[in-house]
Amino acid sequence: MQQDYAMLCRRFFDAFFGTTDLIVKEIPTETEPMRLYYLDAMTDGTQVDLSVLRPLVSLGRAADFPSVVKAVTAGCSVKEEDFDTAVLSVGAGDAALLSPAAPNPIVFGVRKGNVRAIAEPPTSLVVKGPREGFVEDIKTNMVLLRRRIRSNKLVFCTLKIGRFSETTVAISYIKGIAKPDLVEKIKSRLQSVDTDGIVDSSAVEKILEERPYSLFNQLGNTEKPDVAATKLLDGRVAILVDGSPIAVTAPFLLIEDLQVAQDYYNRNTRVTFLRLMRIFSLFFALILPASYVSVQTHQYQIIPLQLLVTILNASSGIPFTPTLEMLIALVFFEILGEASVRMPRHVGMALSVVGAIVLGETAVKAGLLSSVTVLVVAISGIGIYTIPDEVGVLSVLRLLLVVVGGLFGIFGVLLFTILCVAYLTSLDCYGVPYLSPYAPIEDESLRQSLVMHNLTDVYRRTPALKLKNKTKLGRLI
Repeated sequence: MQQDYAMLCRRFFDAFFGTTDLIVKEIPTETEPMRLYYLDAMTDGTQVDLSVLRPLVSLGRAADFPSVVKAVTAGCSVKEEDFDTAVLSVGAGDAALLSPAAPNPIVFGVRKGNVRAIAEPPTSLVVKGPREGFVEDIKTNMVLLRRRIRSNKLVFCTLKIGRFSETTVAISYIKGIAKPDLVEKIKSRLQSVDTDGIVDSSAVEKILEERPYSLFNQLGNTEKPDVAATKLLDGRVAILVDGSPIAVTAPFLLIEDLQVAQDYYNRNTRVTFLRLMRIFSLFFALILPASYVSVQTHQYQIIPLQLLVTILNASSGIPFTPTLEMLIALVFFEILGEASVRMPRHVGMALSVVGAIVLGETAVKAGLLSSVTVLVVAISGIGIYTIPDEVGVLSVLRLLLVVVGGLFGIFGVLLFTILCVAYLTSLDCYGVPYLSPYAPIEDESLRQSLVMHNLTDVYRRTPALKLKNKTKLGRLI
Protein backbone atom coordinates (compact mmCIF):
# COMPACT_ATOMS: atom_id res chain seq x y z
CA MET A 1 0.00 0.00 0.00
CA GLN A 2 2.80 2.43 0.90
CA GLN A 3 4.60 1.49 -2.30
CA ASP A 4 1.49 2.24 -4.37
CA TYR A 5 1.06 5.57 -2.61
CA ALA A 6 4.70 6.52 -3.23
CA MET A 7 4.35 5.64 -6.91
CA LEU A 8 1.18 7.73 -7.13
CA CYS A 9 2.97 10.73 -5.59
CA ARG A 10 5.88 10.32 -7.96
CA ARG A 11 3.53 10.01 -10.93
CA PHE A 12 1.68 13.16 -9.92
CA PHE A 13 4.94 15.09 -9.61
CA ASP A 14 6.20 13.79 -12.96
CA ALA A 15 2.94 14.86 -14.62
CA PHE A 16 4.24 18.46 -14.48
CA PHE A 17 7.66 17.52 -15.91
CA GLY A 18 9.68 19.12 -13.16
CA THR A 19 8.31 22.65 -13.53
CA THR A 20 9.87 24.86 -10.86
CA ASP A 21 6.65 26.62 -9.86
CA LEU A 22 5.03 23.38 -8.64
CA ILE A 23 4.94 23.54 -4.84
CA VAL A 24 4.84 20.30 -2.84
CA LYS A 25 3.92 20.56 0.83
CA GLU A 26 4.36 17.48 3.04
CA ILE A 27 1.90 17.21 5.91
CA PRO A 28 3.24 14.86 8.60
CA THR A 29 1.04 12.06 9.93
CA GLU A 30 1.55 9.04 12.15
CA THR A 31 2.63 7.00 9.12
CA GLU A 32 3.32 8.23 5.57
CA PRO A 33 3.04 12.05 5.13
CA MET A 34 0.29 13.52 2.97
CA ARG A 35 1.38 15.70 0.04
CA LEU A 36 -0.30 18.86 -1.21
CA TYR A 37 0.45 19.96 -4.79
CA TYR A 38 -0.27 23.39 -6.28
CA LEU A 39 1.22 25.91 -8.71
CA ASP A 40 2.66 28.91 -6.92
CA ALA A 41 1.52 31.68 -9.29
CA MET A 42 -1.95 30.22 -9.89
CA THR A 43 -3.23 29.74 -6.35
CA ASP A 44 -4.16 32.07 -3.52
CA GLY A 45 -1.32 31.49 -1.03
CA THR A 46 -3.22 32.95 1.92
CA GLN A 47 -6.22 30.72 1.28
CA VAL A 48 -3.96 27.65 0.96
CA ASP A 49 -2.40 28.37 4.36
CA LEU A 50 -5.59 29.23 6.25
CA SER A 51 -8.19 27.01 4.61
CA VAL A 52 -6.14 23.92 3.69
CA LEU A 53 -2.79 23.50 5.41
CA ARG A 54 -3.79 24.46 8.97
CA PRO A 55 -6.84 22.18 9.12
CA LEU A 56 -4.86 19.29 7.63
CA VAL A 57 -1.99 19.73 10.08
CA SER A 58 -4.43 19.84 13.01
CA LEU A 59 -6.03 16.64 11.70
CA GLY A 60 -2.83 14.80 12.54
CA ARG A 61 -3.46 11.61 10.56
CA ALA A 62 -3.65 10.26 7.02
CA ALA A 63 -7.11 11.48 6.04
CA ASP A 64 -9.79 10.10 3.77
CA PHE A 65 -12.24 12.27 1.87
CA PRO A 66 -14.99 12.56 4.55
CA SER A 67 -12.54 13.56 7.26
CA VAL A 68 -10.93 16.17 5.01
CA VAL A 69 -14.34 17.69 4.24
CA LYS A 70 -15.04 17.99 7.98
CA ALA A 71 -11.62 19.43 8.77
CA VAL A 72 -11.28 22.03 6.02
CA THR A 73 -12.99 25.34 6.63
CA ALA A 74 -15.68 26.79 4.41
CA GLY A 75 -13.13 29.02 2.68
CA CYS A 76 -12.82 26.73 -0.34
CA SER A 77 -14.60 23.92 -2.13
CA VAL A 78 -13.50 20.30 -1.65
CA LYS A 79 -14.08 17.45 -4.12
CA GLU A 80 -12.63 14.09 -4.99
CA GLU A 81 -11.39 13.62 -8.56
CA ASP A 82 -9.60 11.01 -10.62
CA PHE A 83 -5.91 11.36 -11.38
CA ASP A 84 -6.12 13.04 -14.82
CA THR A 85 -8.84 15.47 -13.76
CA ALA A 86 -6.87 16.41 -10.65
CA VAL A 87 -3.79 17.19 -12.77
CA LEU A 88 -5.86 19.50 -14.96
CA SER A 89 -7.37 21.15 -11.89
CA VAL A 90 -3.93 21.90 -10.47
CA GLY A 91 -2.94 23.36 -13.84
CA ALA A 92 -5.97 25.65 -13.60
CA GLY A 93 -5.01 26.91 -10.12
CA ASP A 94 -6.47 24.41 -7.65
CA ALA A 95 -4.54 22.39 -5.06
CA ALA A 96 -4.56 18.59 -4.91
CA LEU A 97 -3.97 16.44 -1.83
CA LEU A 98 -2.64 12.90 -2.00
CA SER A 99 -3.26 10.86 1.14
CA PRO A 100 -2.50 7.18 1.89
CA ALA A 101 -6.07 6.84 3.16
CA ALA A 102 -7.72 8.28 0.03
CA PRO A 103 -7.81 6.25 -3.21
CA ASN A 104 -8.14 9.40 -5.38
CA PRO A 105 -6.69 12.94 -5.17
CA ILE A 106 -8.68 15.45 -3.15
CA VAL A 107 -8.91 18.83 -4.90
CA PHE A 108 -9.35 22.19 -3.14
CA GLY A 109 -10.70 25.24 -4.96
CA VAL A 110 -8.06 27.84 -4.09
CA ARG A 111 -7.59 29.58 -7.44
CA LYS A 112 -6.30 33.12 -7.38
CA GLY A 113 -9.19 35.50 -7.99
CA ASN A 114 -7.30 38.48 -9.42
CA VAL A 115 -9.21 39.69 -12.49
CA ARG A 116 -9.44 43.02 -14.28
CA ALA A 117 -12.01 45.36 -12.80
CA ILE A 118 -15.27 45.77 -14.69
CA ALA A 119 -15.00 48.94 -16.77
CA GLU A 120 -16.38 50.53 -19.91
CA PRO A 121 -14.93 48.78 -22.97
CA PRO A 122 -12.76 51.08 -25.14
CA THR A 123 -14.34 49.81 -28.37
CA SER A 124 -17.94 50.55 -27.30
CA LEU A 125 -17.95 53.91 -25.56
CA VAL A 126 -21.39 55.37 -24.91
CA VAL A 127 -22.54 58.82 -23.82
CA LYS A 128 -25.75 57.45 -22.34
CA GLY A 129 -26.21 53.87 -21.15
CA PRO A 130 -24.54 51.18 -19.02
CA ARG A 131 -20.78 51.48 -18.55
CA GLU A 132 -20.13 47.80 -17.76
CA GLY A 133 -18.05 45.66 -20.08
CA PHE A 134 -17.00 42.03 -20.20
CA VAL A 135 -13.65 41.06 -18.63
CA GLU A 136 -11.26 38.16 -19.19
CA ASP A 137 -12.83 35.95 -16.49
CA ILE A 138 -15.64 33.81 -17.88
CA LYS A 139 -17.41 33.42 -14.51
CA THR A 140 -17.59 37.19 -14.10
CA ASN A 141 -19.02 37.48 -17.61
CA MET A 142 -21.64 34.86 -16.83
CA VAL A 143 -22.64 36.84 -13.73
CA LEU A 144 -22.94 40.02 -15.82
CA LEU A 145 -25.42 38.25 -18.09
CA ARG A 146 -27.31 36.77 -15.12
CA ARG A 147 -27.79 40.25 -13.67
CA ARG A 148 -29.65 41.30 -16.78
CA ILE A 149 -31.55 38.08 -17.46
CA ARG A 150 -32.54 36.62 -14.10
CA SER A 151 -34.83 33.97 -15.49
CA ASN A 152 -34.10 30.32 -14.80
CA LYS A 153 -34.42 29.79 -18.57
CA LEU A 154 -31.06 31.43 -19.20
CA VAL A 155 -28.88 28.37 -19.83
CA PHE A 156 -25.09 28.06 -19.94
CA CYS A 157 -23.53 24.99 -21.55
CA THR A 158 -19.79 24.82 -20.80
CA LEU A 159 -17.19 22.95 -22.84
CA LYS A 160 -13.45 22.40 -22.61
CA ILE A 161 -11.55 23.04 -25.85
CA GLY A 162 -7.85 22.58 -26.51
CA ARG A 163 -5.54 19.70 -25.73
CA PHE A 164 -3.12 21.91 -23.80
CA SER A 165 -5.08 25.06 -22.98
CA GLU A 166 -8.27 23.30 -21.72
CA THR A 167 -10.09 26.59 -22.34
CA THR A 168 -13.59 26.91 -20.91
CA VAL A 169 -16.17 27.96 -23.49
CA ALA A 170 -19.75 28.74 -22.43
CA ILE A 171 -22.67 28.60 -24.88
CA SER A 172 -25.47 30.79 -23.51
CA TYR A 173 -29.06 30.94 -24.73
CA ILE A 174 -32.60 31.35 -23.42
CA LYS A 175 -34.59 28.14 -23.26
CA GLY A 176 -37.84 28.52 -25.15
CA ILE A 177 -36.62 31.35 -27.40
CA ALA A 178 -33.43 30.16 -29.11
CA LYS A 179 -33.78 27.36 -31.66
CA PRO A 180 -32.61 24.04 -30.14
CA ASP A 181 -31.10 22.87 -33.44
CA LEU A 182 -28.99 26.06 -33.59
CA VAL A 183 -27.63 25.42 -30.10
CA GLU A 184 -26.83 21.80 -30.93
CA LYS A 185 -25.13 22.77 -34.20
CA ILE A 186 -22.87 25.27 -32.44
CA LYS A 187 -22.14 22.80 -29.65
CA SER A 188 -21.28 19.94 -32.02
CA ARG A 189 -19.04 22.18 -34.13
CA LEU A 190 -17.08 23.29 -31.08
CA GLN A 191 -16.80 19.72 -29.75
CA SER A 192 -15.52 18.45 -33.10
CA VAL A 193 -12.44 20.71 -32.99
CA ASP A 194 -9.22 19.00 -31.94
CA THR A 195 -6.62 21.75 -31.52
CA ASP A 196 -3.70 22.55 -29.24
CA GLY A 197 -5.44 25.48 -27.61
CA ILE A 198 -7.93 28.34 -27.72
CA VAL A 199 -6.64 31.63 -26.35
CA ASP A 200 -9.31 34.10 -27.51
CA SER A 201 -12.86 34.30 -28.79
CA SER A 202 -11.55 35.15 -32.28
CA ALA A 203 -10.39 31.53 -32.58
CA VAL A 204 -13.90 30.32 -31.70
CA GLU A 205 -15.29 32.77 -34.25
CA LYS A 206 -13.15 31.22 -36.99
CA ILE A 207 -14.29 27.74 -35.95
CA LEU A 208 -17.97 28.66 -36.12
CA GLU A 209 -17.87 30.55 -39.42
CA GLU A 210 -19.51 28.55 -42.20
CA ARG A 211 -17.39 30.29 -44.86
CA PRO A 212 -14.02 30.80 -43.15
CA TYR A 213 -12.36 32.30 -46.24
CA SER A 214 -15.00 34.95 -46.86
CA LEU A 215 -14.01 38.61 -46.61
CA PHE A 216 -17.09 39.53 -44.59
CA ASN A 217 -17.78 39.01 -40.88
CA GLN A 218 -20.22 36.14 -40.38
CA LEU A 219 -20.61 36.30 -36.61
CA GLY A 220 -21.32 39.18 -34.30
CA ASN A 221 -19.19 40.18 -31.34
CA THR A 222 -19.63 42.58 -28.47
CA GLU A 223 -17.88 43.64 -25.26
CA LYS A 224 -21.03 44.93 -23.56
CA PRO A 225 -23.29 42.68 -21.43
CA ASP A 226 -26.39 44.75 -22.23
CA VAL A 227 -25.90 44.20 -25.97
CA ALA A 228 -25.33 40.48 -25.46
CA ALA A 229 -28.44 40.24 -23.26
CA THR A 230 -30.52 42.03 -25.91
CA LYS A 231 -29.35 39.57 -28.56
CA LEU A 232 -30.17 36.63 -26.29
CA LEU A 233 -33.67 37.99 -25.75
CA ASP A 234 -34.04 38.25 -29.51
CA GLY A 235 -33.33 34.52 -29.92
CA ARG A 236 -29.62 34.50 -30.63
CA VAL A 237 -26.86 32.44 -29.00
CA ALA A 238 -23.86 34.03 -27.25
CA ILE A 239 -20.53 32.24 -26.83
CA LEU A 240 -18.22 33.29 -23.97
CA VAL A 241 -14.55 32.26 -23.90
CA ASP A 242 -12.43 32.23 -20.76
CA GLY A 243 -9.61 34.74 -21.18
CA SER A 244 -11.46 36.95 -23.67
CA PRO A 245 -13.61 40.05 -22.99
CA ILE A 246 -15.51 39.63 -26.27
CA ALA A 247 -18.70 37.58 -26.63
CA VAL A 248 -19.48 36.01 -30.01
CA THR A 249 -23.13 35.97 -31.14
CA ALA A 250 -24.94 33.96 -33.79
CA PRO A 251 -26.82 34.24 -36.09
CA PHE A 252 -25.49 37.54 -37.42
CA LEU A 253 -26.99 40.01 -39.89
CA LEU A 254 -25.05 42.71 -41.74
CA ILE A 255 -27.50 45.35 -40.54
CA GLU A 256 -26.33 44.75 -36.94
CA ASP A 257 -23.09 46.62 -37.65
CA LEU A 258 -25.13 49.74 -38.39
CA GLN A 259 -26.80 49.52 -34.97
CA VAL A 260 -24.79 50.45 -31.88
CA ALA A 261 -25.43 49.97 -28.16
CA GLN A 262 -26.31 53.62 -27.60
CA ASP A 263 -29.29 53.32 -29.97
CA TYR A 264 -31.35 51.77 -27.17
CA TYR A 265 -30.82 54.70 -24.79
CA ASN A 266 -31.43 57.76 -27.02
CA ARG A 267 -34.52 59.37 -28.48
CA ASN A 268 -35.99 57.50 -31.42
CA THR A 269 -35.74 60.43 -33.83
CA ARG A 270 -32.06 60.91 -33.01
CA VAL A 271 -31.31 57.21 -33.43
CA THR A 272 -33.13 57.08 -36.77
CA PHE A 273 -31.14 60.06 -38.01
CA LEU A 274 -27.84 58.50 -36.89
CA ARG A 275 -28.63 55.19 -38.58
CA LEU A 276 -29.27 56.98 -41.86
CA MET A 277 -26.01 58.89 -41.40
CA ARG A 278 -24.12 55.62 -40.94
CA ILE A 279 -25.57 54.31 -44.21
CA PHE A 280 -24.48 57.49 -46.02
CA SER A 281 -21.06 57.23 -44.38
CA LEU A 282 -20.75 53.65 -45.62
CA PHE A 283 -21.67 54.79 -49.14
CA PHE A 284 -19.15 57.67 -49.16
CA ALA A 285 -16.38 55.57 -47.63
CA LEU A 286 -16.65 52.97 -50.39
CA ILE A 287 -17.81 54.81 -53.48
CA LEU A 288 -16.25 58.30 -53.23
CA PRO A 289 -12.56 57.42 -53.94
CA ALA A 290 -13.46 55.03 -56.77
CA SER A 291 -15.96 57.49 -58.29
CA TYR A 292 -13.41 60.31 -58.16
CA VAL A 293 -10.83 58.21 -60.00
CA SER A 294 -13.41 56.94 -62.50
CA VAL A 295 -14.78 60.31 -63.58
CA GLN A 296 -11.33 61.92 -63.63
CA THR A 297 -9.90 59.15 -65.82
CA HIS A 298 -12.81 58.05 -68.04
CA GLN A 299 -16.02 60.04 -67.61
CA TYR A 300 -14.76 63.56 -66.94
CA GLN A 301 -17.59 64.91 -69.13
CA ILE A 302 -20.11 64.42 -66.32
CA ILE A 303 -18.19 66.72 -63.94
CA PRO A 304 -19.53 70.31 -63.82
CA LEU A 305 -17.21 72.70 -65.64
CA GLN A 306 -16.24 74.82 -62.64
CA LEU A 307 -15.49 71.72 -60.55
CA LEU A 308 -13.52 70.20 -63.43
CA VAL A 309 -11.37 73.34 -63.68
CA THR A 310 -10.72 73.20 -59.93
CA ILE A 311 -9.68 69.53 -60.11
CA LEU A 312 -7.42 70.17 -63.12
CA ASN A 313 -5.71 73.11 -61.43
CA ALA A 314 -5.21 71.08 -58.24
CA SER A 315 -3.82 68.02 -60.05
CA SER A 316 -1.62 69.80 -62.59
CA GLY A 317 2.01 68.84 -62.16
CA ILE A 318 1.25 65.60 -60.24
CA PRO A 319 3.63 62.92 -61.60
CA PHE A 320 1.17 60.06 -61.05
CA THR A 321 -1.99 58.92 -62.77
CA PRO A 322 -5.25 59.54 -60.81
CA THR A 323 -5.52 55.83 -59.98
CA LEU A 324 -1.95 55.54 -58.73
CA GLU A 325 -2.26 58.82 -56.85
CA MET A 326 -5.39 57.61 -55.04
CA LEU A 327 -3.84 54.23 -54.22
CA ILE A 328 -0.76 55.94 -52.75
CA ALA A 329 -2.97 58.19 -50.61
CA LEU A 330 -5.10 55.28 -49.39
CA VAL A 331 -2.10 53.09 -48.59
CA PHE A 332 -0.49 56.00 -46.77
CA PHE A 333 -3.71 56.41 -44.77
CA GLU A 334 -3.73 52.71 -43.87
CA ILE A 335 -0.09 52.80 -42.75
CA LEU A 336 -0.77 55.88 -40.64
CA GLY A 337 -3.79 54.26 -39.02
CA GLU A 338 -1.92 51.04 -38.27
CA ALA A 339 1.03 52.92 -36.79
CA SER A 340 -1.21 55.04 -34.55
CA VAL A 341 -2.90 51.89 -33.20
CA ARG A 342 0.38 50.08 -32.46
CA MET A 343 2.10 53.03 -30.82
CA PRO A 344 1.49 53.93 -27.15
CA ARG A 345 -1.73 55.87 -26.65
CA HIS A 346 -0.33 59.39 -26.25
CA VAL A 347 2.31 58.91 -28.92
CA GLY A 348 -0.32 57.46 -31.25
CA MET A 349 -2.52 60.56 -30.88
CA ALA A 350 0.42 62.83 -31.73
CA LEU A 351 1.34 60.60 -34.67
CA SER A 352 -2.20 60.81 -36.07
CA VAL A 353 -2.21 64.60 -35.89
CA VAL A 354 1.25 64.93 -37.41
CA GLY A 355 0.50 62.41 -40.17
CA ALA A 356 -2.89 63.82 -41.09
CA ILE A 357 -2.00 67.51 -41.05
CA VAL A 358 1.74 68.00 -41.47
CA LEU A 359 2.56 65.13 -43.83
CA GLY A 360 -0.62 65.57 -45.87
CA GLU A 361 0.01 69.28 -46.34
CA THR A 362 3.67 68.65 -47.15
CA ALA A 363 2.75 66.06 -49.79
CA VAL A 364 0.43 68.58 -51.46
CA LYS A 365 3.03 71.37 -51.43
CA ALA A 366 5.68 68.97 -52.76
CA GLY A 367 3.45 68.16 -55.73
CA LEU A 368 3.13 64.43 -54.95
CA LEU A 369 -0.58 64.49 -54.15
CA SER A 370 -3.35 66.87 -55.09
CA SER A 371 -5.39 68.64 -52.45
CA VAL A 372 -8.62 67.16 -53.85
CA THR A 373 -7.22 63.63 -53.48
CA VAL A 374 -6.26 64.30 -49.86
CA LEU A 375 -9.75 65.69 -49.22
CA VAL A 376 -11.45 62.65 -50.78
CA VAL A 377 -9.29 60.24 -48.75
CA ALA A 378 -10.00 62.21 -45.54
CA ILE A 379 -13.77 62.13 -46.11
CA SER A 380 -13.63 58.42 -46.93
CA GLY A 381 -11.48 57.71 -43.87
CA ILE A 382 -13.85 59.52 -41.54
CA GLY A 383 -16.81 57.67 -43.01
CA ILE A 384 -15.18 54.27 -42.71
CA TYR A 385 -14.61 54.66 -38.97
CA THR A 386 -18.28 55.35 -38.26
CA ILE A 387 -18.71 51.55 -38.55
CA PRO A 388 -15.67 50.28 -36.60
CA ASP A 389 -16.57 46.59 -36.81
CA GLU A 390 -16.36 46.70 -40.62
CA VAL A 391 -13.17 48.76 -40.98
CA GLY A 392 -11.08 45.82 -42.19
CA VAL A 393 -13.62 44.73 -44.81
CA LEU A 394 -14.34 48.26 -46.05
CA SER A 395 -10.62 49.08 -46.38
CA VAL A 396 -10.03 46.12 -48.71
CA LEU A 397 -13.17 46.81 -50.76
CA ARG A 398 -12.23 50.47 -51.09
CA LEU A 399 -8.84 49.61 -52.59
CA LEU A 400 -10.40 47.09 -54.98
CA LEU A 401 -13.01 49.61 -56.10
CA VAL A 402 -10.32 52.21 -56.85
CA VAL A 403 -8.44 49.72 -59.04
CA VAL A 404 -11.65 48.73 -60.86
CA GLY A 405 -12.65 52.38 -61.29
CA GLY A 406 -9.26 53.28 -62.71
CA LEU A 407 -9.40 50.42 -65.24
CA PHE A 408 -13.05 50.38 -66.30
CA GLY A 409 -14.57 53.66 -65.16
CA ILE A 410 -17.86 54.26 -63.39
CA PHE A 411 -19.51 51.28 -65.14
CA GLY A 412 -16.85 48.98 -63.70
CA VAL A 413 -17.55 50.37 -60.22
CA LEU A 414 -21.28 49.73 -60.65
CA LEU A 415 -20.66 46.20 -61.92
CA PHE A 416 -18.28 45.42 -59.05
CA THR A 417 -20.83 46.76 -56.56
CA ILE A 418 -23.57 44.60 -58.08
CA LEU A 419 -21.34 41.52 -57.86
CA CYS A 420 -20.61 42.26 -54.17
CA VAL A 421 -24.32 42.62 -53.42
CA ALA A 422 -25.04 39.38 -55.29
CA TYR A 423 -22.38 37.62 -53.24
CA LEU A 424 -23.82 39.00 -49.99
CA THR A 425 -27.27 37.72 -50.90
CA SER A 426 -25.80 34.21 -51.21
CA LEU A 427 -24.38 34.34 -47.67
CA ASP A 428 -26.27 33.07 -44.67
CA CYS A 429 -25.42 32.57 -41.03
CA TYR A 430 -26.84 29.30 -39.70
CA GLY A 431 -29.78 29.45 -42.07
CA VAL A 432 -30.47 33.19 -41.67
CA PRO A 433 -29.99 35.36 -44.81
CA TYR A 434 -27.01 37.68 -44.34
CA LEU A 435 -28.73 40.71 -45.92
CA SER A 436 -32.05 40.23 -44.15
CA PRO A 437 -34.38 42.14 -44.03
CA TYR A 438 -33.34 43.59 -47.42
CA ALA A 439 -32.82 40.30 -49.25
CA PRO A 440 -35.33 38.77 -48.93
CA ILE A 441 -37.44 41.83 -48.12
CA GLU A 442 -39.34 41.61 -44.83
CA ASP A 443 -41.61 44.58 -44.33
CA GLU A 444 -41.78 44.46 -40.53
CA SER A 445 -38.03 44.10 -39.98
CA LEU A 446 -37.28 46.56 -42.79
CA ARG A 447 -38.99 49.35 -40.91
CA GLN A 448 -37.31 48.46 -37.64
CA SER A 449 -33.82 48.34 -39.20
CA LEU A 450 -33.95 51.97 -40.34
CA VAL A 451 -36.44 53.57 -37.95
CA MET A 452 -36.03 53.17 -34.20
CA HIS A 453 -39.39 52.25 -32.67
CA ASN A 454 -40.60 52.50 -29.08
CA LEU A 455 -40.38 49.39 -26.94
CA THR A 456 -44.18 49.22 -26.85
CA ASP A 457 -44.37 49.19 -30.67
CA VAL A 458 -42.24 46.09 -31.28
CA TYR A 459 -44.40 43.01 -30.73
CA ARG A 460 -42.38 40.33 -32.52
CA ARG A 461 -38.78 39.18 -32.61
CA THR A 462 -36.71 39.38 -35.79
CA PRO A 463 -38.66 37.33 -38.40
CA ALA A 464 -35.46 36.34 -40.21
CA LEU A 465 -34.46 34.12 -37.25
CA LYS A 466 -37.56 31.96 -37.86
CA LEU A 467 -38.23 31.33 -34.19
CA LYS A 468 -41.19 29.40 -32.84
CA ASN A 469 -41.55 31.85 -29.96
CA LYS A 470 -42.08 35.02 -32.00
CA THR A 471 -43.94 37.15 -29.46
CA LYS A 472 -41.74 39.76 -27.84
CA LEU A 473 -44.35 42.00 -26.27
CA GLY A 474 -47.90 41.28 -25.16
CA ARG A 475 -50.66 43.68 -26.09
CA LEU A 476 -50.99 46.49 -23.60
CA ILE A 477 -54.47 47.09 -22.22
